[in-house]
Amino acid sequence: MTNNEGEAWGGVELDRAEAELRQVLAVRMQRAVPADLVVTTRTEIEKREFKAYGQGWRDRGEHEDQRRRSAAALRGQSQAQGQAAPPRRDPGGKILPFPQQAPPPATPPHPHPHPPTARPHPSDDDL
Repeated sequence: MTNNEGEAWGGVELDRAEAELRQVLAVRMQRAVPADLVVTTRTEIEKREFKAYGQGWRDRGEHEDQRRRSAAALRGQSQAQGQAAPPRRDPGGKILPFPQQAPPPATPPHPHPHPPTARPHPSDDDL
């Protein structure tokens, strides 16, 4: 095992640790570890997820830019042909009000307006 607990791994240490992990897996699985088995760190997975998330937003921005350019070109064509321009929509999103909770009453009402009186259980006579 490597002796660098808590430190970032890399280079030879990572290769040695991966080899040790493959060896342990092979013993536990009682067969050879598949060659296409991928060993990675949580940090690497989070880095890839963050990169994919950012790329998704870049793609969305490019799509919106292309959509705006197409809409502007269509408006320009319709105005050149003497047609009335289509009504413009508000580019902002719709603002939804956050539901407000009513404040609790000053004194909570009793769960039952007229609570029943306790009745003795038939087995109470046996005591």
